[in-house]
Amino acid sequence: MAKALPVTEFQDLKLSNNPKQALFKQIYEALRNKVLNGYLKPGTKLPSSRALAIQLKVSRNTVIAAFDQLLAEGYLESRTGSGTFVAVELPENWLPSPTAHFSNTSAASVQLSDYATHLDRMEMRNEEGNQTFCVGVPDLKAFPHKIWNRLSQQLPASGLTSLMGNGPAEGYQPLREAISDYVSASRSVQCDAQQIIITSGAQQALDLCARILMNPGQTAAIEEPGYKGARRALSSAGANIMTCPVDNQGLILETLKKSQHPPKLIYVTPAHQYPLGAMMPLDRRMELLDWAFEQQCWIIEDDYDSEYHYQSRPVASLQGLARQQQVIYMGSFSKVLFPSLRLGYLVLPPTLVEIFTKAKQEQTGVTPLHTQAVTAAFMQEGHFNRHLRRMRLNYEEKLKTLLEACEKLSPWCTVHAQGAGMHLALEFKPGICEGTVVRNLKTKNILCSPLSSYFYGKEKLQGLVLGFANSTLKEIASGVAIIHNVLKFPDG
Repeated sequence: MAKALPVTEFQDLKLSNNPKQALFKQIYEALRNKVLNGYLKPGTKLPSSRALAIQLKVSRNTVIAAFDQLLAEGYLESRTGSGTFVAVELPENWLPSPTAHFSNTSAASVQLSDYATHLDRMEMRNEEGNQTFCVGVPDLKAFPHKIWNRLSQQLPASGLTSLMGNGPAEGYQPLREAISDYVSASRSVQCDAQQIIITSGAQQALDLCARILMNPGQTAAIEEPGYKGARRALSSAGANIMTCPVDNQGLILETLKKSQHPPKLIYVTPAHQYPLGAMMPLDRRMELLDWAFEQQCWIIEDDYDSEYHYQSRPVASLQGLARQQQVIYMGSFSKVLFPSLRLGYLVLPPTLVEIFTKAKQEQTGVTPLHTQAVTAAFMQEGHFNRHLRRMRLNYEEKLKTLLEACEKLSPWCTVHAQGAGMHLALEFKPGICEGTVVRNLKTKNILCSPLSSYFYGKEKLQGLVLGFANSTLKEIASGVAIIHNVLKFPDG
């Protein structure tokens, strides 16, 4: 007769008091792991359920329940009059190995596409949280929630069923018309509603541009430092990235002019350079337009927060200045309304509207019509413009408070601020470790973006990017005080 494994061999089997996991399930998993790891060999006789229950200080019924589950799944077998044994033929001998598909290795180690391999090398974007100094988050408490809810509830009276089916991939016509009126009046964009494509946020807009206007392996130029989302979208589409440094007037054209292989596409933020804040003057805009036309190069103009200039009106859009149709104007409601709206738009040359519409139809089809309809009503009834006027005053006061608070940081930082936008950048002076500062601030619930993360090349500035729009005046003051203490006492 086979001799049972001594019950003392199971003394390492520890059970937790976690109420979310039943004791029999813990015993089941522990025994199963011992079988799969080879510790319990096929044919090994297990101790009796009574003996194992005494060892584990649980009821015998608990052990029996675990045994029954393992018997049902084929890990154990019961022999009448002899006891319970590890099965001679285990399920894993004839089922596919779980490690073949569910290992902890990276996606690059399994047979996936080049696109998936590229994504696997990229860090996951962190777009969660609204803590002090989160970048790109507007003042969510100041949003007119009651008006938005009222407009949403009024939709059934105007035909909700028409918004529940399939719609045009190019977007809800009333919203396209409202956007056309808005950008024409506020940004001197030359367009009509038929040139506007509604997208599921700025990232889809960028992805469409990258995939339609260039082939994998062609070059796309971006600002350095610049918007990480644009870099990700372009490189994910297979573009070779060319970086162009910026100064206090935005993108420097010399890098473009000296290139032996001009880019097929240029991404630029002329109204408020992201993240350093420069506004591109008129003469440089015209120079960029002329060069891009000579080189047959597309320009993507990201006008992400041009609504928020506090000292002067922004220069007219590149698209409005262009004598030729080489500019694609891009806008988003994420920063002016709220991020989870995930609603953006492109203003396209007429010759591109059809192909962009087809591409969007193949990607995602229609952007949710209900969301578009509420946004259209919000704009048509004048709430959008009133909200922007209130937010300009709101953010101007917050920026003033932030700049005054940052004066105490002058021994460690240079402030990049141009009197616009929803954020500002702090550039560290030599000798300050950005990583240490960011980690220390995070422990104090201050979530700042490291300035170096906006650079693509090896040469990086060190510092912080502070979003201030969704913070109160008190939070701004106390947040900067925490930054001051972390910089002054880096080891404390």
